[in-house]
Amino acid sequence: MQTLEPKIALGLYADSSAVYINACLIKTDGLDILADPISITRPYSPELRDRLLHLKYPDDVANADLMTALNHDLVAEHGAVAEELLNQVSRHIPHVDVVGYSGHLVHLGIADRQAVLWGSGTDMAKRLHIPVINRFIQTDLQAGGVGHPILTTFWEAVTRSRKKPLAVLGLSGITTLTYIGELGEQYAFDIGVGCLLLDRWLRRHADTEMDFDGTWAEKGKVDERLLAYLLKTPYLAQQPPKSLDRSDFNHLLAQVEGSSPADGAATLTAFIVESILAARSFLPKPPLEWVLTGGGALNPAIVLRLKKLLGGRVSTISEINMPHYNLNAAGYAFLAVRSLMGLPITFPTTTGVPEPISGGLFHGIE
Repeated sequence: MQTLEPKIALGLYADSSAVYINACLIKTDGLDILADPISITRPYSPELRDRLLHLKYPDDVANADLMTALNHDLVAEHGAVAEELLNQVSRHIPHVDVVGYSGHLVHLGIADRQAVLWGSGTDMAKRLHIPVINRFIQTDLQAGGVGHPILTTFWEAVTRSRKKPLAVLGLSGITTLTYIGELGEQYAFDIGVGCLLLDRWLRRHADTEMDFDGTWAEKGKVDERLLAYLLKTPYLAQQPPKSLDRSDFNHLLAQVEGSSPADGAATLTAFIVESILAARSFLPKPPLEWVLTGGGALNPAIVLRLKKLLGGRVSTISEINMPHYNLNAAGYAFLAVRSLMGLPITFPTTTGVPEPISGGLFHGIE
């Protein structure tokens, strides 16, 4: 039986909302996480965040000068966070084998088989003097998959000791679901819009970045007619495998206009929860446990509704001893090592690829 040599990997993850940059170091053999992750989270600079949030696809992406400058600044900010973490641990972790780099996702298109992510793997490898693996989503798309969700093997490792079947809910801009069965079988898909529309609604109408502590939703009243309309969105009934681009549900926000800030927040929060409840019909068996991750796992208005309505045990990721803020970065570090080992990352039941495939693009150092 092949013995897999453990590696020290750095994961570098930038969320597509352009709020935070996460860096995380893990030790893994691509099957298990062998030591507690070490991580830091830093905010984007306001100037770069503003540029990213106003980036227009495909027009701005076609502007070579604009994209060159943007790539330079992304690598600078992402690389600075990675260097800060590496400097913190340099005494007891002097060598890092590989970096798994998400880049900044601009566009995910299933119809055109294109994922546009900015942040050069070549430039990052030169900056950090460590080999970099990126373009995991593009590899899956090129092999016939839908590109996302991409971290299912990581979630299987994180929840290895939990009773199965189990489901992991990623409550970020898009809500993702990973189902792990009693024999380790994996199913995954993007459920629908997560906190993306709720955050945009509150930025527009309440001058706040998000619904901190769920207070806006708790003050408001759900518009049941509007909620019923939102739940008729065709994507929600589409059979998996399936994935979403962040822009796919943008048109729905116009339907909420006319609501008060609190009522809009309450209705969009209910939409997140009801979309999750509807997605249960796609699962082979009811999960014994639901594990909540992402920023939405910190929103009591969402968490309490899910605990009341989902069925089965509902836990937040912090309750199973994994801090929520480093998980995507840890996941990309894990993927990088699986890529080095030639281990599969996506499967027919997760992204719809014809057969299990590894993935990512390797960028060495000179």
